[in-house]
Amino acid sequence: MRRTAFGASGAVVAGHPLAAAAGQAALAAGGNAVDAVLSAAFTAWVAMPDMCGPGGDLFLLYRPSHGAPVAITGAGAAPGAFGPTTKREALVMAPGVPGALAAIEGAGLTRLPRALLLAPAIRAAEAGVVIGPMLARKIAALPRGPFRDALLAGWGLGHGAEGSVLRWPALARSLRTLAEGRDAQDLVRAALPAWRVGGALLEDSDLDTQHVLAEAPLSISIAGWRLLGQTPPSQAAACLGACLRAGADALLEAPGGYKTHMLIEATKLAFTRLEAMGHAGDPAALPALLDAQVARHEREGIPPQATEGPDLSRNYGETTQCAAVDTSGGVATLIHSLYRPFGARVLCADTGLLANDRGGSFTEGANAPAPGVRPRHTLVGLVAEAPDGSVFALGTPGALAQTQTVLQVLAAIIADPTNPEAAVLAPRWSFIGGKRVAVEASAPDALLRDLTQRGHQLALRPPRDWLMGSLGCAFARPDGLRGAVADDRRNALALPL
Repeated sequence: MRRTAFGASGAVVAGHPLAAAAGQAALAAGGNAVDAVLSAAFTAWVAMPDMCGPGGDLFLLYRPSHGAPVAITGAGAAPGAFGPTTKREALVMAPGVPGALAAIEGAGLTRLPRALLLAPAIRAAEAGVVIGPMLARKIAALPRGPFRDALLAGWGLGHGAEGSVLRWPALARSLRTLAEGRDAQDLVRAALPAWRVGGALLEDSDLDTQHVLAEAPLSISIAGWRLLGQTPPSQAAACLGACLRAGADALLEAPGGYKTHMLIEATKLAFTRLEAMGHAGDPAALPALLDAQVARHEREGIPPQATEGPDLSRNYGETTQCAAVDTSGGVATLIHSLYRPFGARVLCADTGLLANDRGGSFTEGANAPAPGVRPRHTLVGLVAEAPDGSVFALGTPGALAQTQTVLQVLAAIIADPTNPEAAVLAPRWSFIGGKRVAVEASAPDALLRDLTQRGHQLALRPPRDWLMGSLGCAFARPDGLRGAVADDRRNALALPL
């Protein structure tokens, strides 16, 4: 079954079919790629409540057909109560200031009225969404108690079994107020009292620290391509840094042991550098990641055998992504998240807003918790411009595997831009620490033997493993063809226009 949707006027891909349909409707109404991904994101707030919501964060990368590309960072800061002495167990489920709603206020890139973009989400919240197998598993994994009871009651359900219908009147009311033009941050303020009862450290004054950034994206050139990445605190810098460390020869190489070895080793080097990058990108650390000469020096030191790398086994968290291409050839990729399933598991029943648990993203050193700072995010958005004028927008869920999934799909597209579907569906790997690499068992035997001979310690995962992400790719070709590719590892769908 083909996973690519080709359109003469545009295409969209999203992590849930209803979200993809919302994006397609926005394109059909004359919207651009940003309209499409925002409408898809709003609908995902209803259809994928374990993954994302208005109480979470949102990153948007837009490359118009004409004009300068822009990166929107809706990543909230830590509340004033955070600090170096805050106990780790308090941080693990602690919300940061939500950035998603502020991001949609600050984007300013849409053509269509917000009410039109929100209409599919409101309809889904009122008419209902059928619970699929993945959401049913996440609901079943929730501990029995007040949060689970309140969540199911808000949906009009006594259980959350697969096939039951989720209706969410409270969230529908909140989305209607947004459609009517209410300030998005007012919704967060309305949710704060209930969140605080649930243990959130956020105060009204913390919302005043929210600053949505609209910036030029990160940019590098390699192998004749220009690569654009989401700005920090996104980890897109690590993906770009890994490209530089793998080198043009490896990126252009056909699939095989040498290419995979270089990408794995480049990932180790990039993540080692990333550890020095703080909350919003340390002025010294970020240039080191993206400096071509530094990267070349490190690449020349990559041996033919596997080396020890940093521990990336802290691979939890959930998110979802969407991408779109419009009739003019503009592309956008959007990724948004509560962090772990259902975030902090704190619900404001009156508004339907779930609190994120972004405090769990803090670690140590440059990424240690402090008041008013943003933790480093695993969320990655990337746009690739080919020498022939083709353009690709990429992103994926997958926690710490996101950077690696985007890297290997991008590397496959660079080697063969004519077949993005093959790049998305190819067997994947994920470096997890030391010399250990998780690999889908469907990888060719010759590749597995080559990596083993090089000293990589392989842990086989099931073919089409959902832990390897669910990459969405939208693309435009200079001949006017538009398209989108949906990964088959989760429930993603691509639709054309």
